[in-house]
Amino acid sequence: MHSWPGVIDALAVKRVTENLRRPWPLVLFLLALAPRLYELAGPSVAFYDELTTLMRATEPSVADVVAGAVWQYPPFIDFQPPLHYVVVHLMLWFFGHSDFFARLPSALAGAACAPLLFLIGRRLGGTACGLFAGAALAGSLYHVDVSQQVRLYALFGFFFLGATLFLLRALSGGHRRDWLMVGWFGAAAFYTSYLAAGFLAFAVLATGLTLAWPEGDQAPPRRRTLAGLAVACVLILVAFAPWWLATAGLRQYLLGAGAPHLASLGGSLEAAFAAFASHYAAFLGRPAYPWLLAGPALAGLILGLADPSRRRGAVLVGLLFACAFGLAWGRATTAHHFQVRYVLPCLFAALLAAGLGVSVLLARLPARRAVHLLALLLGLGLAAPNIPAAPFFYRRDDSRLKTLAAALDEAAAPRAALILWRESDPWTRPYFEAFTRWYLPGRFLPSLPQGGPDGRAAREALVLVPTGGDASARPLPEAATPVASLAGVAVHRLPLKNAAPILPPAAFSAYFRPDAAFGEMAASRNLRATGEGLVLADRGRAGEATYVFRPLPGQTVALASLAMDARITDYPDDDTPTGRAFVLVGPDADSLIPYDPTAPPPPAKSLTVRLILSPGFEREPVAVTRLEARLTVSGDPGLPGAGAAERSARLAANTPVAPCPAGTASPGQYVLDPLGNVCPWTVPLSPGRPALLSNAGQKAFSPEGVTLVGNPGGATLTLGGASVPLPLSGPACLRAFLEPGGEGEAVLAPLFTAEGFDPGAADAGATAVRLQNDPALSCPDAKPCFVAYAATTGYPAKSLALTWFPRLFGDPEGKNGAVAEVALGDGEYRLLDAFLSTRSGRWDGLGVARRASLDLGGFTGTVRVRFRLTGDGVQLWSAPTYPMAARLALDTRSLPALELSPGVTPLGVSCPGECRATLGFDGS
Repeated sequence: MHSWPGVIDALAVKRVTENLRRPWPLVLFLLALAPRLYELAGPSVAFYDELTTLMRATEPSVADVVAGAVWQYPPFIDFQPPLHYVVVHLMLWFFGHSDFFARLPSALAGAACAPLLFLIGRRLGGTACGLFAGAALAGSLYHVDVSQQVRLYALFGFFFLGATLFLLRALSGGHRRDWLMVGWFGAAAFYTSYLAAGFLAFAVLATGLTLAWPEGDQAPPRRRTLAGLAVACVLILVAFAPWWLATAGLRQYLLGAGAPHLASLGGSLEAAFAAFASHYAAFLGRPAYPWLLAGPALAGLILGLADPSRRRGAVLVGLLFACAFGLAWGRATTAHHFQVRYVLPCLFAALLAAGLGVSVLLARLPARRAVHLLALLLGLGLAAPNIPAAPFFYRRDDSRLKTLAAALDEAAAPRAALILWRESDPWTRPYFEAFTRWYLPGRFLPSLPQGGPDGRAAREALVLVPTGGDASARPLPEAATPVASLAGVAVHRLPLKNAAPILPPAAFSAYFRPDAAFGEMAASRNLRATGEGLVLADRGRAGEATYVFRPLPGQTVALASLAMDARITDYPDDDTPTGRAFVLVGPDADSLIPYDPTAPPPPAKSLTVRLILSPGFEREPVAVTRLEARLTVSGDPGLPGAGAAERSARLAANTPVAPCPAGTASPGQYVLDPLGNVCPWTVPLSPGRPALLSNAGQKAFSPEGVTLVGNPGGATLTLGGASVPLPLSGPACLRAFLEPGGEGEAVLAPLFTAEGFDPGAADAGATAVRLQNDPALSCPDAKPCFVAYAATTGYPAKSLALTWFPRLFGDPEGKNGAVAEVALGDGEYRLLDAFLSTRSGRWDGLGVARRASLDLGGFTGTVRVRFRLTGDGVQLWSAPTYPMAARLALDTRSLPALELSPGVTPLGVSCPGECRATLGFDGS
């Protein structure tokens, strides 16, 4: 073969050609990728581990990601090197903000482990060994689960296997590039997890074994081999040294508190193999069977040791298992106890051991291709017990954080803040912030006023109160009203009222309850109120709170004294804290000086007090728990009642104030009446019941969309002089959002809770009944039953998307089942989705959302969705935690643009039939 120098390498072409003739790595990668991509974005991210990764990865820059991992703030106590966080950060930066792309690095790395394991197995025991191990890993439910988490373990496994493969290549051929790749893969493994130390131990032992027991008749050159190992180890250690040195003190602080705690060796091995072999057992409620993998692995290891051509490979597999397991088991402490995910490389070793046995047993068969295909099928067969678990269990949405985010988004009024009222596991402050940053970016305003002209825009807060812990620790204000309860929190609505600047009292004591602190502060930066004090929202930056005292016209105010209590926690060690808190005072923001009790500022028309919290070099937690001031006001207070009038005027300056007589609403705006009560922003639609829409602003209000809850009944609105038809009708469980000149959505969302169940919302003839103690429908007397819901639209319906939660008992006879069907107009019902008995002998499906869709092609008319239940063990669930919904995507280009002029606009309603709904407007 001829080549063009510098352009085509003949050897490279030959390698490519040979690889195309051996498609097994690509086949195994695709086999592994399919289950790892299945429902990858389905479940919400989980508390603790996944939210920890996202809090790290969503920092503004790579430097901030690394800094957060170095300094461990917020203190998640998840002390790991930063490479996985950086990979996820870059993935989100390139492709966008979604659960799918956050999990994609793990899925790709996990899928790539299958061909890597094949290549390692081929070197140790032949192609059959590699095919069995790679195929078994592709179908391993435990590894699939690891590969679908926003966690480091799949990526660590990829680097571990890559380093191992190049180590075996280097020991076999001694090429310098292989030793360099050992170093780079090893360094990447170390920057992913400290567990990579197990690979270093394996590398040293494998090199010693190779020198003492060569692969062929001739041993590799001892000096070159030892030099290659030294270069690889030095490369790993030099590359990892900056991280190791930078985190030495904090690592000791976080990890040094744990005492050694060795779990039972037999129990630890049993737990590991039970997870590897029967991960499905945790989902199906069945006993775990560790011997499903431990048996083939042990038998394969014995057969490999008995076969002279595979004996050396069997010893290497045993060393790999011992190094990976020994590190995680031997270094376990009371702070970081033994966990199966720490010994993920042991799964690779166990599959390789089983593959050795398969290769020995199949060695006598003459047909090579048949042997390879049989080894592949046997590897996939090892995952056969996982089949009953997929897809009904292993993609459960246990945290329900997506559902909570959707509920908060829907319940929030215009210009709302979000507050975590108190902390209770798992709803601690870091995870609350990770949740809001991930699922509600930019949706809510800060809970404390910020600087700038729009700094006091928040007028209401949704308050999250964890349902666990001590409910009486800090009771909610009386003004708080309940909204919903799901995902481990109760959601309440709380008005935020303020009349800053403050009329100076004789004695001022700052409130640290979030709603009260909002009313007192003129502005803040990087602070949050905990109820007990003010703390830094981001410990990496300083924060401040500004209080402005302004007396009545003609009066002056002077600061007589000021007292403050601050708490600064040593972190990460016991050195002298570098953080501090101090106060600046002055007549205005441009004339502030440090507070000196011996030289207070002179009386002036206003007084500004600015509290500053600085975390110091080591980003220590800083909290102010008391701020008190004594003020002296002099001058003529004016007429009686001047103080109350001034407070009302200041309230009006911060919040639109307008009359709100009965029947008046201020859609899309947050308005207070003269008494400080919140005006409604939705209006009921009912014929013969006129309403007024108020625009308290100075400019015309153009809503981005119309929201409807209930049955609009095909109503026609008369808005001022304009006529606006709404060709949409349905049951009380109908919700709709209609965008003028754009797209809209109508949702049928019945609830089967005791408080929200409405039998009248279903079509006539429904025979399903609600269970007494669960938010579910079922069949009476075990007879087949059904329930149907319908909506009629004059807007072209483009598609229907169904999310539903059937649950059934997997009866041996297979009689239990749930079917979802759709009918258009007077047409017959056609199948949309079905969930039939798995014959598992267990209850299947709860917590797993089933989704189906149908193209409607612009249909106008009545769309019916029917659920048929058969058998004595089938249920249909719908609750705030498991919200069933049939969504119609609508073309609303025929809806004209709307506009509310300043002042009051009359709203008229006419309906061809019954209509009872609530109308609101979104956006401005």
